[in-house]
This record gives sequence, structure tokens and C-alpha cells, in this order.
Amino acid sequence: MTTSSPSDATSASLSDSPPQEEPAADDGLSVTFSGVGYRHRWGNWALHNITHTFRPGTITGLLGRNGSGKSTLLDLAAGMRRPTRGSVSVSGLDAVEDSSARSSICLLGTRRGLLERAPVKDSVALWEATRPRWNRQDAEQYLDLFEVPVKRAPARLSQGQRSALDAVFALACHCPVLLLDEIQLGMDAVVRRAFWNALLDLYVRERPTIIISSHEVDDIEDLVEDVVVLQQGGLAAATSADELRAAATAPDAPLASLTDALVDMTGPSPMTSTTY
Repeated sequence: MTTSSPSDATSASLSDSPPQEEPAADDGLSVTFSGVGYRHRWGNWALHNITHTFRPGTITGLLGRNGSGKSTLLDLAAGMRRPTRGSVSVSGLDAVEDSSARSSICLLGTRRGLLERAPVKDSVALWEATRPRWNRQDAEQYLDLFEVPVKRAPARLSQGQRSALDAVFALACHCPVLLLDEIQLGMDAVVRRAFWNALLDLYVRERPTIIISSHEVDDIEDLVEDVVVLQQGGLAAATSADELRAAATAPDAPLASLTDALVDMTGPSPMTSTTY
């Protein structure tokens, strides 16, 4: 298993060339973090010295406990925040400065990118107008399949309905890079299974680069090929899912799950009993 810590991560220099045309996405787009640190305006560091490339055309699980920096990392990948240190690029293009890089990425989940007080159909129209690969037929199909009430405002949807709406945008935008932040939160079992199946179908057809952050690790166990684990804002592991499972498996024991591996890496130390 390949692991690195904030102290041994090294910065990689990026090209200083001017913005270019959007790179071809036939083989997928990579997302590269080079010595990235991010400090909140109130002074706390959310991420420190992250150096990693998310492989193109691969589904990666982004794992870690609450507050480990997962949502901040996805915001940086989407160009929604500027790193305090280091740089983030999409196949060589700056994620913040280059508009073609930003247009290649869709970030969904945890209340992003919607018109909160307007009907759902207005958000759909906005995405159709601003996303060059938007597929109206797909949007209509999944709005119906996931039973999203299009005349209601997102702010008035239940958590499960809101997540289902995010899922519609994820499937209809056809972006080369999909960033999904707890997108399944609150979905009922029927919608959740339908979404994961549809996402896998999309991946097989188009091979986008997908990064999924989820506390429901069991949900993505069979989807992800690579895994990145964050711990207290640092990079605790970056490896394949198979290697992470194998490293967490005791001799002569059944193969560990990703949940087992995550608990082993980031969970509290076992308590020792004391006799008084």
C-alpha cells in the first residue's frame, strides 16, 4: 500500500504556459494536487501539503472521518476555492484560472449549484444553459425516475429529494470530471440503488473521472477502483481499493472491507481495560 503523510509529500511544478483549449477527454482528465494547503479565513488549516493525482477515467473513493478535509478538497478540485499554498490542475490546466478546466468539472452534493428559492425546473434550465454537454432527455428521464417534484423549490425539498435532484444533475451534465460530495445522503434504498446503477452505466459508456466522497463506505465498496484517505487534513493513503483491503486483512482472515480499512487507519486507538 502506498501511503504518505503531510511531512513527506513533495510539491510538483506545473506548467506556466497560458490557458489552452480544453484537453480531449477521450482518455479521461486527471486532477492533480501539488503541495496544496488550504487555510480557512478564521485561521484553521483544513488541508496541508496534499500532493496526489487522481487518475483519469477512474472512480476514486475519497474517505475520511468528519472534518478530515474531504469537502474542502472537492471545492479546490472544482476551482471553487483557491489554495492557500500549492496548486490544483485539471490535465495541466489551472483549476481556478482556466475556464475550460472549470467547465469540465461538475461538483454536486451538500447544497451546491442550485437556485434555492426558485422552482426546480429553473435550476434545470440554468444548468442546461451553462453546461455544454447537458442532455435534456437524460434530465427529464431521471427527474421522473427519482420522483423529484420539479415545481417545488430546492429549499423546500426533503434531504432525500434534494439528493435525488443532485443525482439528476450528475447524470445529465456529462462532465468529464464528476465530483460527488455525499450525494446519496438521505436517499431511500430504491433511489440510491437506481442512482448507483445509472452512474455505473454512465461510467462504462463515457469513462469520466469520478471522485466520490461518502460516509456510507459500503455504498461505494464495489464502485471504486482507487481510494484516497484523508486524516486531519493530511493525505493518509492513496492506493487501489484492493491494496487497501489487503493491507487491512489479518492473516488467515476473510478479506477486509473498505470500512474495516478506514477504521483501522483513522479510528480511535482501542481502549485498554483497567482494574480498580
